[in-house]
Amino acid sequence: MENPLPEEPVEEPIEEPQAEATDDAEAQDETEQPKRRSQYTVMNGVQTVISIALVMATLLTLWNPRKVFNTPSLASLVEAGATQSALEAEQKNQDESSRHIGILAGHLEDSNPGEVCLDGTVESDVNQAIAALVSQELEDLGYIVDVFPEYDLELLNYEGAAFIALYSGSCAENPLPASGFSIGGSYSAQNPELVDQLATCLAQEYQQATGLPFTYEVINAENTSYHIFRDISLNTPAVRLEMGSLKTDRTILLNHPDEVAEGIVAGIQCFLNAE
Repeated sequence: MENPLPEEPVEEPIEEPQAEATDDAEAQDETEQPKRRSQYTVMNGVQTVISIALVMATLLTLWNPRKVFNTPSLASLVEAGATQSALEAEQKNQDESSRHIGILAGHLEDSNPGEVCLDGTVESDVNQAIAALVSQELEDLGYIVDVFPEYDLELLNYEGAAFIALYSGSCAENPLPASGFSIGGSYSAQNPELVDQLATCLAQEYQQATGLPFTYEVINAENTSYHIFRDISLNTPAVRLEMGSLKTDRTILLNHPDEVAEGIVAGIQCFLNAE
């Protein structure tokens, strides 16, 4: 037998056209890819810039350096300054008022001079003389004293630490008036407890200085005779002191006015020192 001839190896077909197509596609992708990358990069950059601009604009709109650093606005500074000035002015007025003492010389510069005695003694003169002594003693102690005549525009809404209206009693011959002094206070004031304290201090000190008996009366501020309680500020504690009779107590009123003044000053000090 003849040996069969060996089979020739079958060569697989080479798909050259496909390779070429692949190569062509790759070549096309390579040529288009830079374009796409270039287009993507430019668009992305523009979008990034726009986004950053929007974010910065938003931050600048919302950002307030006053909020960040807690600094007040001009309006709040002006308001705070005005409030502080008002408080300081009020405190200054209160401090000044705490050193002011008001003294009224009853019937002074009034068409009605008050009591006129047979010997020519006039009540307004007696009241003025004692008011001057009281004023001098208080000023020596460092107080600011305001002495008023009966009717004075400065009395309107007057504010002070205390206010004393000085009057003298009757000098009638028949019947003889009772000896003694009286203190009257009005409870229309905003601070009736201070009026009580002032009246109490004045009563005990004046009685000790003069030895005169004492009576107390509640004054109706609506009575036309007691205008001072309507004129001055309701915040000012005030009393009316009738220092004694110009008939039965004339010796101490006319001959020893210094003792009368000392009793009044001691009573005011007692009140101001909360004794």
